[in-house]
Amino acid sequence: MGQSSHREFWKSLSVVQRESIATKAGTSAEYLRQVLVYDRQPSADLAKRLEEATGGSLTRVTLRPDLFADMQVAPQ
Repeated sequence: MGQSSHREFWKSLSVVQRESIATKAGTSAEYLRQVLVYDRQPSADLAKRLEEATGGSLTRVTLRPDLFADMQVAPQ
């Protein structure tokens, strides 16, 4: 999932879903929007938490390829 896909993922979510993911990941919906829409780099820890909060719809590899590019993503 590239940046444009992150933006599409954000647009596909309802306000309630955005809030839920942000809460599960320990961040705000506004910061989540900055990461997904405006290409703000999340910390490595937040990238991992977002992967968990979205059940793998977002992955740490696509959120932070500079840190996790060598990771193998398990098939779902």
